Amino acid sequence: MATNLVPWPAGGNAGYSEQGLIKQDYGFSDKTIRAGFIRKVFTLVTIMLAVVTGMVALALLHKPTNDYVKSSPNLYGASYFTFLIVYIMLICCESLRRRSPHNLICVAILTLAIGYMTMMITAMSDVQSVLMALVITTGCCAGIIVFSRQTEHDLTSWMGIVCIFGLFLSFFGIIAIIVSVTTGARWMYLVYAGLASLLFMAYLAIDIQMIIGGKKYEISPEDYVFASIQMFLDIVYIFWMVLSFLRHCRR
Repeated sequence: MATNLVPWPAGGNAGYSEQGLIKQDYGFSDKTIRAGFIRKVFTLVTIMLAVVTGMVALALLHKPTNDYVKSSPNLYGASYFTFLIVYIMLICCESLRRRSPHNLICVAILTLAIGYMTMMITAMSDVQSVLMALVITTGCCAGIIVFSRQTEHDLTSWMGIVCIFGLFLSFFGIIAIIVSVTTGARWMYLVYAGLASLLFMAYLAIDIQMIIGGKKYEISPEDYVFASIQMFLDIVYIFWMVLSFLRHCRR
């Protein structure tokens, strides 16, 4: 059940601004500031993903580590709790996520927590499914990044619709899990995992446009940590859901 413990992304509140006078104060009219902000975000996301990938590789390729992770479900719960606490702190406390090095320390803790959760999920999966999920996630995310940069459509204006869909999908996921556990029928969970993958792809596309700027909603250049975490979580969630879908298909 580890793959089902997925916290949903925050809505358009902390770190976001709507188009207008407030946005001008953020300095997004300066292309140099925007370019530096984008570079910071993508660099930090790359480092975070590299750490998680290394932890996953260790769990897959080193049998003692794999066995330890499988035999320590309590650590998954501790990692999940740690992630939630740090994530909520960063979302709710603007001064914390903007103050260095406190924000980077929180990012490191959050990354390790997500990394261990991903280690647990992948340790319960076969190597082929993990590699397939990695390839699919990489391809989808690359395509989404290119699409978000090239399209003229303002995807950030869809944020409300996507959040409402996410709320309904979370309830459907609970029902799907209950049905899967009680009856053994997997089709509802497969539908849930597939729809959840698409949902997080939509979140990633929206977040990419808010990072790039120039749309209805965009992220303040001072909130590069917030933007990095949102993008990082979108990608991790896509991987989790794709892997969950593949695991259930191969059973």
